Amino acid sequence: MRYMIETERSDLFDVSIVIAMRVHIKGNVNKDGLRSAFEEATKAYEILGCRVVLEEDGTAYYENENFEGQKVFFEESSWRQILKREEKIRFKIEEGEFLKAFCYEMNEEGCSIIFLMHHLGGDGKSLVYFIESFMKALSGEKLEYSNIRLISAGPLDDKSQRDRLGPLAFVPKSYNKKWNKDERKKSFNYSDMDKAYEIYWKEHESTIDEYIIKPEKVNMMLGKCKEWNIGFTAYITTAFLRWLGRKADVGYAVDYRKDGNRCMSNQATGISIKYAYNYNKSFQENAIKVQKLMTKKLEDDQSKEFILPFMASFEPTLVDAINLEHAGSFRSKTSKSLATILGYRKKTKDMSVTNLTKLDIPEEYGEYKLDFFSFIPPVISYGKNILGFSTLGDCTVLTLHRIKKV
Repeated sequence: MRYMIETERSDLFDVSIVIAMRVHIKGNVNKDGLRSAFEEATKAYEILGCRVVLEEDGTAYYENENFEGQKVFFEESSWRQILKREEKIRFKIEEGEFLKAFCYEMNEEGCSIIFLMHHLGGDGKSLVYFIESFMKALSGEKLEYSNIRLISAGPLDDKSQRDRLGPLAFVPKSYNKKWNKDERKKSFNYSDMDKAYEIYWKEHESTIDEYIIKPEKVNMMLGKCKEWNIGFTAYITTAFLRWLGRKADVGYAVDYRKDGNRCMSNQATGISIKYAYNYNKSFQENAIKVQKLMTKKLEDDQSKEFILPFMASFEPTLVDAINLEHAGSFRSKTSKSLATILGYRKKTKDMSVTNLTKLDIPEEYGEYKLDFFSFIPPVISYGKNILGFSTLGDCTVLTLHRIKKV
């Protein structure tokens, strides 16, 4: 079975595309039980039995042939050491490798695990649901099989592009024409991907700040949110805008699961706002303004759904090229220009926010309990300050993920 890669094409050649989640499991666990639960959970999702095929003409698709590329490891390194090491190692998606789990602490009271997943294996919610399946399998529960659910780009003819993209429909049309005439145009392969990783990570490393927000502080902020009729994401955005001190371009990941499915695949879209904190007004007034800007985009289906067909309207190999421009391993006049416009070079988004909110999974699974959960989103090619939020029970964790030159 084949599934075309369309709206998630920008994830294919991104050199910083790994979603991380770390948990602590309370209960008497052992290596065999953890290994068995991991294997059972991977078998429950169709996408984890696939590989990514990249044809010579640039066509890319998932191919399901029951591959077993997912791995679980046991080691004594810290989670920071593991992530710092692993983010520089390319996932072998051509061999069906989308997910790794590292058990880095284990004693009679439980264990800590960090899960790393390539974005082509799914979005943030996908990994949350995988962890839920893993915990169910650990407690002996039988799992249901989950098929792939991908977001289609839809028809790409001129009329449909104009209808969906409005006045910006000319952008992909113009750049596709330029790319087809560019003497450096080519279809890229996995060797190009290896080269990009090598060049980029030779000069970069990521930093992660993790903050556990105490329940009483969360309750205080939620009280303000209720009083001001705003969301928690708007509150936190406003706080960061006040800290930043200038007009900022802020992106938000938005769940696109219209039917509420719990499948593993990339079912996220995005919106963005631009705002400068006004120091002549109160924090409340600024926060209300930020919420209004967010709500305007979220309630406008065309704005909320714009980015998916927009990116899919470009020639797939041109989307690959702008990621390689970001990595520093490829250069052409066309890809450089487009990468600059879309924020894949120096002028990236100032801040990107993914709030998984209160996780819709249980804390307890038989004799086991998830008593800690932290979500670390990837620093995608067009991002700079990447914020991740998650709440499990009364534990709210904020992470700030950035990449710096070394």
